[in-house]
Amino acid sequence: MVAVRSRGAGSGGGFEGGVAVVTGAASGIGLAVSRRLVGVGATVVMADLDGGRVGRQAAGLGRRAEPVTVDVTREAEVTALVAGAVARHGRLDFMFNNAGIGGTLPFDEGTTAHWEKIVSVNLWSAIHGTRAAYEQMRRQGAGHIVNTASISGLIPVPMQTLYNTTKYAVVGLSTSLRPEAAAHGVRVSVVCPGMVDTGIFGVPILGARDEDAKAPAGAVPADRAAAAILSGVSRNRAVIVFPARDRAGEWLQRHLPGVMSRKMAAEYRRRAAAIR
Repeated sequence: MVAVRSRGAGSGGGFEGGVAVVTGAASGIGLAVSRRLVGVGATVVMADLDGGRVGRQAAGLGRRAEPVTVDVTREAEVTALVAGAVARHGRLDFMFNNAGIGGTLPFDEGTTAHWEKIVSVNLWSAIHGTRAAYEQMRRQGAGHIVNTASISGLIPVPMQTLYNTTKYAVVGLSTSLRPEAAAHGVRVSVVCPGMVDTGIFGVPILGARDEDAKAPAGAVPADRAAAAILSGVSRNRAVIVFPARDRAGEWLQRHLPGVMSRKMAAEYRRRAAAIR
């Protein structure tokens, strides 16, 4: 068995010939990552709860894209997803735990149902995917787990306490596992993007999707986000932050927390006024 590692620039960025699982692959970042991986010669198992949509998207990408319907909040289904990919292809080189939901909501309006939903989708799905992939990759002695968090997992964006909590946890999961996994030949990265132009802005924690919702001005196109993610993975970056304005914000949060605290207080006042 020859496991493909992310090797840096060249050879399709180290992805050519690899086997990848991508969750949340029917749209947004997951779809864009899948498209780029197929484009550089990887085989991609595209997993999503929306089986019809992921099937159509995979069909458009050709024979190296395989659709699978999966509820990532269910451990047994995620375990079966990984086991199936390994059974068909003999190995797993990349696991992109990308499924997630957003949600801007004042803390005092968050119910137990809100908490249970967002923790299940954003955190438990990443735990299930990481555990399933890590078991296989340890046996191989190689592989790369990539968990999608958010800039909100590094900066405490106001009015997003529920969302931030899950994303800080995903960052903690990934950065804590990274040195432990490295001892077994397994790499772990966490992706912390700023705003990306996807349908997440129209999906509340609970309730129906707003099909007319638009991403805020300045949101990064999904394909550009996928390029940044795969570039960071190919270089084995521990934390992949983009675009540049959010890297600057993360730097301020680490080095000048008082400045960022004042900026976040002003942002809270702006957001609170907008929903009055």
